[in-house]
Amino acid sequence: MRAVGIILAGGNNEGRLGVLTDSRAAAAMPVGSCYRAIDFTLSSMSSSGINKVAVLAQYNSRSLQDHLSFSKWWDFGRKQGGLFVFTPFTSSDSSNWFRGTADSIYQNISYLRRSNEPYVVISSGDCLYKMDYRKVLQYHEQKGADITVVCKNMPDVDLSKFGIMELDEEKRLLEFEEKPLQAQGTMASLGIYVISRTLLIDLLEEIIPAGRYDFVKDIIIRFRKTLKIYGYEFEGYWSS
Repeated sequence: MRAVGIILAGGNNEGRLGVLTDSRAAAAMPVGSCYRAIDFTLSSMSSSGINKVAVLAQYNSRSLQDHLSFSKWWDFGRKQGGLFVFTPFTSSDSSNWFRGTADSIYQNISYLRRSNEPYVVISSGDCLYKMDYRKVLQYHEQKGADITVVCKNMPDVDLSKFGIMELDEEKRLLEFEEKPLQAQGTMASLGIYVISRTLLIDLLEEIIPAGRYDFVKDIIIRFRKTLKIYGYEFEGYWSS
């Protein structure tokens, strides 16, 4: 697949998981007897042909790093790509914690610059699903999209924890409301995005120096009128 992967695994999701993340990253939460939450995203990326993946970790990252030391499970060979874990840069006189999702990517922008793949697939690392990203990329190219946001119709779910998308008949984004108290629709963003690698670099270099650090608020919402942003409706199983 002509894309690199980025997995956002820096959050602790304390509001949703509480004490369960006191000693481990949310993405390292056990699922079943031998799996971790991040394994579902890694499996989807591997089976979709993405062989270069960056995991951006922050809170309790040791638990995640220990688990990912067995990266051979997912066939991310260094010859073709590799699995990389990036944490905030620290030195003797500074500790630059990730200030948001966009900032976590920006702090590791060299990963994007060193890559040759034309696209980037971005996903959270603590959700359970199986997805063929190749279908999302095909849709992205057919639409001529700048950004594609994977979404799901969720009429029977508490939507106050989701970003809610309003799409036109062609599935182009009209409005995006982040975690509304009273949602006006039921099309929820799953936090999975496809974007051109060079466009992502350009957007990050524009927003970060201006003190804007969040991918949803400062890219998706801010540029919804000027960029061609489309929703790809996912109909498979997904759980956070």
